[in-house]
Amino acid sequence: MQPPTTPDAWHLTIAQPDAGYRFALDAFLLADFIPTTARSPLLDLGTGCGVIALLLARRLPHMSLVGLEFQARLAAWAGHNVRDNGLQQRLEIVQGDIRQATSLFAPASFGTVVCNPPYRAVSHGRLNPHPEKAMARHELTVTLPQLLQAITHVLERRGVCGLIYHPSRLSELCARLEEAHLRPRRLRLVHATAATPATMVLVEAVREGRQALTVLPPLCVYETSGVYSAEMQAIFRGRDLPSAGCIAKESTRVVHRTS
Repeated sequence: MQPPTTPDAWHLTIAQPDAGYRFALDAFLLADFIPTTARSPLLDLGTGCGVIALLLARRLPHMSLVGLEFQARLAAWAGHNVRDNGLQQRLEIVQGDIRQATSLFAPASFGTVVCNPPYRAVSHGRLNPHPEKAMARHELTVTLPQLLQAITHVLERRGVCGLIYHPSRLSELCARLEEAHLRPRRLRLVHATAATPATMVLVEAVREGRQALTVLPPLCVYETSGVYSAEMQAIFRGRDLPSAGCIAKESTRVVHRTS
């Protein structure tokens, strides 16, 4: 599932390469899932070209953000996008390894963490021949336990993490979150249509949380006619963006480049 052209309401220019890893609909879903009351600062683990951090910088004008990216080329794209959108004072891109989070960041240094991690174990499914796509989909550079260990290290007590994952590993995800002292608080399944199985799941967890889990109504991307659902269209438009006076006035577009 691919998102339509980024609506003008976001006031963002997002450059990404023609080949290799490119963001898709899941970036909009995760950015929308994070509550507007999220604590600052925010860390985006595996930021890619910076799309989720950029969307959240627009949605949450109170937030200071850091994007961590392992791959040098993607980190360079993310840095370009930050500068192109004039967000250098609020959003920093760091090239580094999630597995080295304990040496990159002080303990409990973030109020919010977001991540769209690889969800396939190395032993499951065909590896994409393009290295960037392979790392985005398979656990080649970080496993789920390693990711959650990093989140637990950087997240302050009662801080919130938001993840988007594949439903086939939901039971494992919830078990691993509990082991890492990250209590699942909200969960929402994402379906292509109401008649099809879920293809993604959004999970919010709280470090040392105590609240019971709330399972939200499912989110359907498409109507049976094949058009985007009303809610999906609202997400693309940025349904709770701040007023125009709070954000930059550049036009919004997605740019594809080859280098």
